[in-house]
Amino acid sequence: MKTAIAEERRSAPWGWIRNFAGWRPRRHRVSSADRALICAQGKALTLLLTALQARGHLQVGEFADMLGVFSVVVGKDDDLEGDILAVWAAIRKESL
Repeated sequence: MKTAIAEERRSAPWGWIRNFAGWRPRRHRVSSADRALICAQGKALTLLLTALQARGHLQVGEFADMLGVFSVVVGKDDDLEGDILAVWAAIRKESL
């Protein structure tokens, strides 16, 4: 079984999220199906955010930054949830 979150970290632009206080790399055992679901949900959220940005409601970059900070806060209570949110924030940053 591979560590899907760790694999996603290698392919995502993680340098910007390391600047947040308290963030540290973690590894979780996640099945390939779970990894696909996490990535698909992140990409679907990016599509929604892009549509909202096109209509002038929000900026995807600002939301990605907020989500990155939120991932650190959530990660204090639940490492896996924090890492999933961090992956979603990275997917958003990658879409810019």
